[in-house]
Amino acid sequence: MMPRLSPRSGIAVAAAVLVLAGLPLLAGGGRSPEGSIPTYDAVLSVRTDGTVHVREAFTFDYAGVERHGLLREIRYRKGNRVYRITNLSVASSTRAPVNVKRRTFAHREQVRIGAGHSVSGRHAYVLTYDVHGAFSRRHGRDEFLWDALGTRWSVPVSEAAVRIEAPAPFGSGCLAGRPEALTRCVRHALTPNVTDFTQIDLRPEEGMTVRAAFRPGALHPPPPSSAPAHFGFTVRGPVAVLAAMVLALLVRPRRLREARLPLIGAGTVLILWDAVADMVPGGFWFVSVGDPSLYGLALVTLALPPWRGRRGPRPQED
Repeated sequence: MMPRLSPRSGIAVAAAVLVLAGLPLLAGGGRSPEGSIPTYDAVLSVRTDGTVHVREAFTFDYAGVERHGLLREIRYRKGNRVYRITNLSVASSTRAPVNVKRRTFAHREQVRIGAGHSVSGRHAYVLTYDVHGAFSRRHGRDEFLWDALGTRWSVPVSEAAVRIEAPAPFGSGCLAGRPEALTRCVRHALTPNVTDFTQIDLRPEEGMTVRAAFRPGALHPPPPSSAPAHFGFTVRGPVAVLAAMVLALLVRPRRLREARLPLIGAGTVLILWDAVADMVPGGFWFVSVGDPSLYGLALVTLALPPWRGRRGPRPQED
């Protein structure tokens, strides 16, 4: 007959099982991602108008495992800053399937390469696109900062190189790795207008972020574009909701009963309009809510029954 475990003993046993199960992962015995990127070469060609033409040439080794395409994610929004990606195309010198499917998700342009086709072995790809709105004015200079490889690859990159070339001299820098563990890339200044950065043994989700700064007047980039903040509240919105709560407690329910449906309808329209106004022209990830949503919530609050509890029937005395 097995002894009965107390609740504390059961929790202790479960914790011990979880620890033992996780030991292989802590010891580095977790399953490594299938495949690798032996080489990754990116060339960023800066134009006088501030457009950056990007050419990414990389090889992907599928490690003998068939996969249904690759996923390259290009960030087009960082905070409220927005970049525009145009003229995107993909080619393969090894005749791998390159039919491209694009969609935006979580502030990233997702580029599915070879979607719907099985592929194995080692193949070479060339991805090209133009980036608009990448420049900012900092410390009196025109500067752009760009994640050249992306930090969403699930496989390691053995050798990576990023070249920046421009019509004017520039200062530059590069950091590799993840945001919490960055290291300086190896820099090769070929000419004042061309600089190379190299890095080896990048682990999954590690990338190379490069920077180039030009003196005023060397380029003519347009001002940066910004999207509305996802949450753009001011003090007036919460004050309106608080005032509606107080008013709903003070006004008699009978006076609000006739206006209940109009208040709910108007409040709902305000909330939906505020959420959809920026989403329609910019896409789902441009959704922005602000004070109009709180004004709508205030109207709905007025239409709701007050929070004063109704008095129930008095208990009958025997």
